[in-house]
Amino acid sequence: MTLEIVVMIKQVPDSQEVVIDPVTFTLNRSAARNVINPADENAIEAALRIKDREKDVHITVITMGPPFAESALLDAMARGVDDAILVSDRAFAGADTYPTGLTLAATITKMGKFDIIFAGEESTDSSTGHVGPGVAEFLGIEQASYTSNTWIEDGFVYAERELEDGIETVRMKPPCLITVLTNSNIPRNPTLRMKIDSFRKGIKTWSLADIELKPEWVGLKGSPTVVKSMRTINEKKREGKKFKAGEMDKFVEELVSKGILKL
Repeated sequence: MTLEIVVMIKQVPDSQEVVIDPVTFTLNRSAARNVINPADENAIEAALRIKDREKDVHITVITMGPPFAESALLDAMARGVDDAILVSDRAFAGADTYPTGLTLAATITKMGKFDIIFAGEESTDSSTGHVGPGVAEFLGIEQASYTSNTWIEDGFVYAERELEDGIETVRMKPPCLITVLTNSNIPRNPTLRMKIDSFRKGIKTWSLADIELKPEWVGLKGSPTVVKSMRTINEKKREGKKFKAGEMDKFVEELVSKGILKL
């Protein structure tokens, strides 16, 4: 029986080129160079490593985004992913993490059978870490977050979670969802041969009608988060002082006088 793996990825603006729409207070994704979210590259690699070790594995990568997000999907296919689905509709615009998770969960449900869902721990454009766990909740499946290693043994999925005080190993029965830590592995690079193959194969594009959700459940309409205003915070300029080795007493006295140091 084929092991079906789904990898959820996101195309994010380059962190050096982020632009905020002054009217909607949402990211203007067309105004910056877009790349695959770094943690999602680690999620793709985690899935591919299972494919390297196990027999009969099929990987599908999915993303919700505008039409130009297909470049991220083609990149994933050029690394070894089998199929790709772009969920794209104007109705999805402005979605916060809640309708995003709902949309992705509905997409996976429409796909049919799945055994493991991989996702990055969080995205660089919002850093909430909500979407992966949210999808697991919508689907009603087990989940393991912040993992650094995953493997399959005796029909169970094992994952190592990095906690503050150590590493926890969890065992789950498929279907399950796993979020992967940034830099937990070294993602493989796309190859020219596979790039050509991915272009030839193409990707599937689904709209709101295809995943059968109500318009008021998705996008900005379905988002409970409302940004009322934004303001620029001026950076405080700090001036440093230099003290010579023989002036340490003077340095300590100044720290004490300012309440920074207590003797």
